[in-house]
Amino acid sequence: MSFLVTNHNNCILVVQMLDLNNDINEKLKICVKNRFGKPLYSIKSFEQLSESTCLSVQTLRRFFGKIDSDKKLSLSSLSMLCKYVGFADWQDFSSNFENQKIISEKDKNYIENMSAFLENGERYNMDYHQNTIIVDTLNDYSKVIYRTKENLQFFHKIYRNNDWSCDYFLAWLPNYNYFGQDWFREILINRIGKTKNILVKLALNNFLFLGSFLSNDHCESLPEIEKLDKNYKEYRENYGYMPYHEMRYQTIKLIVAKKNNDNAEFQKMENQYFDGLENSGLEKIHQQELLIFFCNTLLWLQEYELAYNYLKNAKTFLKSYPLKKEEQKAKHFFGINMVFVKTTFALTWVANQDYKLDDFELNDSDFNDVSGLLYNNYIKIMYLAKCIISENGLAKKKILFLDLKSLVDETNYSKIYNILKDLDSEFLKYSVC
Repeated sequence: MSFLVTNHNNCILVVQMLDLNNDINEKLKICVKNRFGKPLYSIKSFEQLSESTCLSVQTLRRFFGKIDSDKKLSLSSLSMLCKYVGFADWQDFSSNFENQKIISEKDKNYIENMSAFLENGERYNMDYHQNTIIVDTLNDYSKVIYRTKENLQFFHKIYRNNDWSCDYFLAWLPNYNYFGQDWFREILINRIGKTKNILVKLALNNFLFLGSFLSNDHCESLPEIEKLDKNYKEYRENYGYMPYHEMRYQTIKLIVAKKNNDNAEFQKMENQYFDGLENSGLEKIHQQELLIFFCNTLLWLQEYELAYNYLKNAKTFLKSYPLKKEEQKAKHFFGINMVFVKTTFALTWVANQDYKLDDFELNDSDFNDVSGLLYNNYIKIMYLAKCIISENGLAKKKILFLDLKSLVDETNYSKIYNILKDLDSEFLKYSVC
């Protein structure tokens, strides 16, 4: 329905309200897709969403414009979708939408009220590595801090000089979704300049390198390998073997070697990493976890066969990890989750034309494990790439690519297009939008 805009205030108001409602609807569609995790492009996917939302397949398809696009959903149906994405009802979602570009008053107050805890942590240098209560509190805070870009920017604005808290949130809870975005990279660079902790410097410089690589170096500030090597040298002189730091540094060195077409250096760093991992004394399951992280980067490097050969020996992780997670209380609340694991396996298998993917099937609850908060967009990009490559129909590839493109535009991780171009002969047919 369209309206002719005249000078009458009531007509202008009606048009503005219609535009706002359309914007809110589009935002709700994005939120539902993000909550569901998997792409909505088949009857089966809508049937799965129907089970989660208690709305009919027809209602959901109508909402997403697949059928009867001129018919609108009832307020009760819209409210059920809003509840699905974490709001009380349609009115609650609409109010939040109108304030989405500024931090909400609730979150602002919550972050401001962290001050006593964070200032005491800084004053007494409380040990969050060993104290479970402190870690639990910080992890609860992180869910609010990382909820939106605006929340994180506000947190950094008022606590940027609190080394104790900033080191924890920025280094030990790495947000893979933001590494390629200049606003976040500025925060990381600021922290590198302020922190006295060499492990934090090493971690954050690693993140800067990874973000630059994933964005094809389309970032304002590019890191220097000399600084990273210096950080790594200082860490090795003062600490024992630290698995995550070793994995991330060695993968960065692989990235540099690949860029320089230095096959000898690539092989050297690969061997060096696995020699260290095998002699680390870690349990097998934790060695497999680090192997999956390592192979995830190999995929971005388009080293598909290499990743495949390594991961074939780590499939037992799929069954043992959930049990291990149940048995042990994690020291850190956020970390690797099954979406990260299964997507890494699935994309590797598809890239090597092995389409036996039953072991890697995901459901929407996997995508909403809160431990995946810091990987969601990063891994959804890889998941959508897997779906596109394994899809036969060009029309469906186009639908999937539009979802992928919106995530790439948000994260700046355009490297995924290199993978698609490399693995899918139809890439140029569906990527021209």
